[in-house]
Amino acid sequence: MLRALRRALRPSHLHIHARRFTAGIAALPPTAHEAYGTDDVSAGEAIAYNRGRVATATAIALYRSGYTLPLRDLDLDDAVHALDFPYSVPSAETRAAIRAALAVLDADYTVTVTR
Repeated sequence: MLRALRRALRPSHLHIHARRFTAGIAALPPTAHEAYGTDDVSAGEAIAYNRGRVATATAIALYRSGYTLPLRDLDLDDAVHALDFPYSVPSAETRAAIRAALAVLDADYTVTVTR
């Protein structure tokens, strides 16, 4: 799955009306510390933000690669590892967020994938 995911990410384009992603594995989104800057951020906010960034990036990569729900926990773990997120195992909450983001992408008819 990892090899197929990486290969599928390179030539793909994801078109979203609000923003366009170019081919290749995109740089990871900024961490909570980088996004919030010098503002004080609570531990809960930082955890929620970082969980959301992992879930969104992973869901987009899976969607671009043609994966749809249902997906096993192992598949989601492999996808997170393929994107080089610095986590050994995503939490159950992160997996749920990945599934939710993937469901939204799949349900939105305005999101298309071109190769």
